[in-house]
Amino acid sequence: MNDEYKGYRITAWPERDDATKLWNGRFRILDDKGAVAYESFAEPVDDENKAHEAASAKARTWVDEQGH
Repeated sequence: MNDEYKGYRITAWPERDDATKLWNGRFRILDDKGAVAYESFAEPVDDENKAHEAASAKARTWVDEQGH
């Protein structure tokens, strides 16, 4: 997913951990100049779609906390 949100570009995706077989929701947030402002992941879950949703939500929360 690539999404514009309050002046940032959010990229989020699910990624499966081979060892645990759980899905990690990863995300990257770029500022208006295209530089990485923040990158992290959501807690592992057993469902690919839930991992993606969790990463998207966590990224939006981070942006909201920046005061934009």
